[in-house]
Amino acid sequence: MGIGIDLGGTTIKGGIVSSQGDILEECFKMTESHRGYASVLDDLTDLINCLLELAPEEMVVGIGIPGILSQDGSTVLSCPNLEWKNVALKKDLEARLTVKVLLVNDATAACIAESAFGSLGGKANAMMITLGTGVGGGLILNHKIITGAHGVASEVGHMVMGKNFYSCECGKNGCLETFASATALVRYCDMRLKQGVRSSLEKAKMMDAKFIVNEAKSGDALALEAIDRLAEYLGMAISNISDLVDPEIYAIGGGLSYSGEFLLEKISLATKKYLTYPDFATPEIVLARFRNEAGIIGAANLVNYI
Repeated sequence: MGIGIDLGGTTIKGGIVSSQGDILEECFKMTESHRGYASVLDDLTDLINCLLELAPEEMVVGIGIPGILSQDGSTVLSCPNLEWKNVALKKDLEARLTVKVLLVNDATAACIAESAFGSLGGKANAMMITLGTGVGGGLILNHKIITGAHGVASEVGHMVMGKNFYSCECGKNGCLETFASATALVRYCDMRLKQGVRSSLEKAKMMDAKFIVNEAKSGDALALEAIDRLAEYLGMAISNISDLVDPEIYAIGGGLSYSGEFLLEKISLATKKYLTYPDFATPEIVLARFRNEAGIIGAANLVNYI
């Protein structure tokens, strides 16, 4: 049992999570990041104290952060959504609270949730890949999360896959998330429509990834081309990761996971095409079980994976 916090750019969500992965109590606050770090720190403290009052026993607090943490997990080095750089969040919270605080990247928190109670099924070597506005990742090897020497391990969205027609917000060209995210899907279709390709996508007042997926399922040629391209690059990335660390299973989560088996099958086929040892080292690729609650559940169980 533990307390998990999902610190987002717009909302702070927290919950008491049982040893079976159920959220027993839940609280939330709006994230007023425009008021600065001190204001968010106050709100976090209030929310955690609220949950501690509801808790039947003293609990460790885990917090999922949408950013990069120091290797020891004490400092938020970069969190663009909150405009934070080099903030000692762990120390600042523990000075206000009576319990231990642990920090984790939000994609890694989702990976923990899937490992402990979801689609990753407690496998020793597993990876979570989230496909949304960008591409995130969390990696577990020998039942422990991997953060690396500088806290930036499993930043799969910024693996360079080849030249692309637009650059990533990080400044590089060719990042995976410019090929395999919801944003990438929309930008690719926009580009092809401007080139004069005819498609049912032209009827969209405001095109988004969900609309593209639905049109692909209906047989639109451009939508299918875009989905196949996304799956191809994600398959390349998964095969590269497999050659390096050999996870036995991957869970695909994030907003694009609503595409279901339609996208999953394409990703699996592309992965097998690029694997070095497909005959005996093909990983299982599954859909994530959890959606919005993954951050809370994973953060609450962080203590078991470090």
